[in-house]
Amino acid sequence: METTLQKRSRFALSDKTKETICDGISYLFIALFLYTAVSKLMTFESFERVLGRSPLIGHYNTLIAWTIPIIEIVISGLLLIPLTKKHGMYLSFFLMLLFTVYLIYMILSGSQLPCHCGGVISSMSWKQHIVFNTGFIALAVTGLIFYRNK
Repeated sequence: METTLQKRSRFALSDKTKETICDGISYLFIALFLYTAVSKLMTFESFERVLGRSPLIGHYNTLIAWTIPIIEIVISGLLLIPLTKKHGMYLSFFLMLLFTVYLIYMILSGSQLPCHCGGVISSMSWKQHIVFNTGFIALAVTGLIFYRNK
């Protein structure tokens, strides 16, 4: 007689499927981070100026304006290399969480600053941005769970 604890779920994913999902999640983050990093660098002066008007960032706007796209590019590189992919996924999770906390702060503070994430993403409202970021946070968590179970 088989106990409930010993039963395998009908929905168990193979290691290959988990790896494919993790790769897909990594590629989504790479696309997102490279897209937004390039956009920020192409409109650097505007991005820097908007950050300077932020009540939270203010005088650190130049440092942060350079740091954010560099971090996004570095994380993208980590996600490309099999040995560093898990670390890249952790950093993706933390960066998206940080961006989301910042967005929540912006809403609560009543700031009306425009978004400089780039292209289509810049046209989102702050609330839509939070939903978008939450989706990517969920993707990162999914990727990390699959990595842990490998």
